[in-house]
Amino acid sequence: MPSQTQESSQKRLYLANDKIRMAIDLNAGGAITYLSEAGSNVNMVNNNDLGRQIQTSLYAGPYPYSVNGKNPVEQWRNLGWNPVQTGDYFNHPAQVVSYQQGQNTLYVKTIPLIWPLFNEPADCFFEHWIELKENTVHMRSRMTVNRTDTTQYEARTQEFPCVYLNGPYYRIITYDGLKPFTNDAVSEYSEQDNINRYGTENWIALLNTSGRGVGLYKPKGEVRFSSAGFGVTKEGGEFDVSSGYVCSQPALLVDYNGVYEYECDLIVGSLADIRQFAYNQPRPPAAPNYKFVTDRQGWYYGNTRDKGWPIQNELNVRWYRADPTAREFRIISPMAYWKASDVPKIYIQAAFQTKGTVARFVWRKPGDIAIIEIPGRYVDFPIIGDGQFRTYEINTSQLAGWDGVINQISLTSPESQYQFEKGSTVRIRSITATP
Repeated sequence: MPSQTQESSQKRLYLANDKIRMAIDLNAGGAITYLSEAGSNVNMVNNNDLGRQIQTSLYAGPYPYSVNGKNPVEQWRNLGWNPVQTGDYFNHPAQVVSYQQGQNTLYVKTIPLIWPLFNEPADCFFEHWIELKENTVHMRSRMTVNRTDTTQYEARTQEFPCVYLNGPYYRIITYDGLKPFTNDAVSEYSEQDNINRYGTENWIALLNTSGRGVGLYKPKGEVRFSSAGFGVTKEGGEFDVSSGYVCSQPALLVDYNGVYEYECDLIVGSLADIRQFAYNQPRPPAAPNYKFVTDRQGWYYGNTRDKGWPIQNELNVRWYRADPTAREFRIISPMAYWKASDVPKIYIQAAFQTKGTVARFVWRKPGDIAIIEIPGRYVDFPIIGDGQFRTYEINTSQLAGWDGVINQISLTSPESQYQFEKGSTVRIRSITATP
């Protein structure tokens, strides 16, 4: 097993105010390795190895990933191409290329390491901008990819970011109900299995027995989180195995030449502090409003591909199955929270180039294990396959099953249309709830 991170190897840069104190470590890829409340010398961040901390981790294919004669350790062979901000499984730290410190700000640029490989720099770099604001740490991250492997692999869920706190921070708390921003009762968990969470108020927290800890807030309506625990709950310090874990887990298609960004806030304090911060932020969109100008807006694909990065005013997608032995392909939205009553219509601005005449709009509701084409979850609509842009209107208010809460939407082709799929494409400019 790799050895633990030792205090003697630390090279920390601190920021502090009258509420909190935090630090990044230049010997741990510039990740956040220290976070405490003002007046306390108790570090909440777990540093058992270089896969912990508060950091960014990126995932893409192939699986397994080998390069330069190096093969992944068996335990992590199916992680694939996995750049980790802090370092690798063997406890080699990632290289900090540059950094800058201001009064309340930090900037760090890092070449991450491939987690399952021995001291292998990733073909990408990470940048992080950090700012201290009262009892919060605001972080913006940019990942610039420059792989020589130009294959477009399927999307993976990411860690944007992951948060590892010490064993005493074992209480996993979020709001995963269907009445967000109404002060409805929160949910508390302590399971140590890695479990997906539907955080409809856009936050998740790790708290101790006294009810204090750290909340992770994601803006722009991000609702997909995960949580886990390691070792023995309620005990342990920063170099011990015991840890609580939460992360923001959006699905992302990582291009060989792509550039990706996310933002988040870490709120230090009580559950009331964390939730109030979330309530003070702009409300997430109440309906789909995706316009594909410079990026995919979080959309991704199952069993199909697009033309790749950069995105220029449209998604240009193969309207057919990449693997024809598979049952279907999908063009898939990020997870969200929309009241069906707020979305009486869907408008799809698209140009289909196909001999097919029908497309399928599919939706998912909380409690569904996946996007599944069962009655009450889809509608077929006519398309014109001449390659010209049109706005297709779907009157969702008249559809059986379009009720309650909708948390994901997608486009596909019915099986009856597979005979026409060869060479078909669709170009999509927008998918919105208003014309």
